[in-house]
Amino acid sequence: MRTFAATLALAAAATSVLAAPAPDTAALHRRAAGKLPFFFPESVYEAVPPSGKASFGKVSEDKAVQIATDFLVAKLGITAADFKVYSSFTDASGTTHVYGAQQANGLRIANHQAAAHVQNGEVVSFSSSFGTSQQPTKPKVPAASGKLTVADAIAKAAKDTGIPHHKDFAAVSEYVNTGSGIVFAHKLQLRDDAKAQWVQVWVDANTGAIVHSADFVKKASYKVVALPKMKPTQGFTTVANPENAAASPNGWADSTGTTKGNNVDVAKRTASEVAQTYGKSTNGVFDSAWNSAAAPSTAANIQASAVNLFYIGNVVHDISYQYGFTEKAGNFQKDNLGKGGKANDAVVISVQDSNGTDNADFSTPADGQAPLMRMFRFTSTTPNRDGGLENVIPIHEYTHGISNRLTGGSATGQCLETIEAGGMGEGWSDFVGLVLTAKSTDTRTTKIVVGDYVVNSSAGIRSAPYTTDLTVNSLKYSSLKTRNEVHDIGEVWVEMLWEVYWNLVDKKGFSTDLYNAKSTAGNVVALQLVIGGMMNQPCNPTIIQARDAILKADQTFYGGKFKCDIWKGFAKRGAGFSATTTKTDKTDLPSGC
Repeated sequence: MRTFAATLALAAAATSVLAAPAPDTAALHRRAAGKLPFFFPESVYEAVPPSGKASFGKVSEDKAVQIATDFLVAKLGITAADFKVYSSFTDASGTTHVYGAQQANGLRIANHQAAAHVQNGEVVSFSSSFGTSQQPTKPKVPAASGKLTVADAIAKAAKDTGIPHHKDFAAVSEYVNTGSGIVFAHKLQLRDDAKAQWVQVWVDANTGAIVHSADFVKKASYKVVALPKMKPTQGFTTVANPENAAASPNGWADSTGTTKGNNVDVAKRTASEVAQTYGKSTNGVFDSAWNSAAAPSTAANIQASAVNLFYIGNVVHDISYQYGFTEKAGNFQKDNLGKGGKANDAVVISVQDSNGTDNADFSTPADGQAPLMRMFRFTSTTPNRDGGLENVIPIHEYTHGISNRLTGGSATGQCLETIEAGGMGEGWSDFVGLVLTAKSTDTRTTKIVVGDYVVNSSAGIRSAPYTTDLTVNSLKYSSLKTRNEVHDIGEVWVEMLWEVYWNLVDKKGFSTDLYNAKSTAGNVVALQLVIGGMMNQPCNPTIIQARDAILKADQTFYGGKFKCDIWKGFAKRGAGFSATTTKTDKTDLPSGC
């Protein structure tokens, strides 16, 4: 894993090489983990005008899946045998999201993704990374055979990367578009003992070369706070019966009475990630006695961190559940309680992980494999400080899992891999942290600083506080011409979303009850639009496509009621109506706004 300092060094190097990144007109490229190849055909995303013949009643999910499939088959000029649905779910607006991939010889073409979104019996939007004018819908594919066996591919990939084979994931064979043609490949996972490196690779079954990859580890270098407090210095509070019955019907903690349950598994772990010390309860009370003057490694401070992380992980699980991140959408649960999706993937959280410092990260494999959140100590103070206690940090990390699972569907794990999409991933994580820690006394010009506690600096770890005041934070879409690192890109995306958030809050008010996703309070609407947008957007979206996916979520959830509030927010930061992928500021609005 790259340390915080190394991340900055690599970011600086990237800035000097990539002065103004823009997606290739035909495809999106990048190097996973700095060295492994990644190729993804550029996704198209289109809203579909209503026909005027839509049913006024909701159709069944099975029917909606068939409608979506028929639409994509016709739209992309393929046969039913050429497309397979890999995941689908219906959100609270009644929109069914259907995700799949192109097939050839009965095998998936890994990076040929497509999705369609159905409401009231009609497709309202769709996306595809194949079938565009730049690439034919019927690619030339080789035979489903190669010189290398799966075992050969595993051995070569492990040798070439220096990362051991992850035996818990069964290798499968798929086709991959490399940008210069389709190859037959073996898909497998590589992961080291510390889980600092966890990648999925596609190995050409004839040459043994890695031709495509997805890096599951998403690193962060910003931290915040408790709910609604932001840091331990603001005090600890005893919260009684916090479980949400709809999201966690069996409660949070299991029968062991420790920080282990259906949604999260929190412990101080050894270097090999074996559980060592869980937070404990006495008669159902998870008590703690945090001591700011003592080292994080004391028993009392480990207990405080474990209990806090258990609380935050479960709260984010339960809140995001209300907005559509459910079992069928690929959420994180050990037992899905017969509600769909794949189980056995509760979030594993490592308290004060010994494999790094001054950072935190979150690894998100596809649905059915447990993600890993690692929280590290921050070393700029004596005693050191624990990132698990500045709660925007774990909120940020958990949100990586939400955005990765919802973008492109929960069965893929490769849909936030480009620089711009990865940057938005960092931005969504900050944004959800801001929303979950916002207070009724905040205003649009309140300066929100991220990470001030862990680094003991009033400036925090962002380039400027988050606010809608342009004199304090001047970031705009054009800033991306010189910002080429994911966290830097993320800051721009947050500012765009924060403008939208405050337009909605100023218009519709603020609610302290984030569990009521049916509320029309502005902060609730903003969170629903952002999470709904994740469901709608294509694999590896651009900022323009993600903006449009949020606008589509406004149509499906609220009938387009907040269209102008959304447009005005994006336009203020340069992503207005005529903005394109050139990163040139446009502040115009569509007619009617």
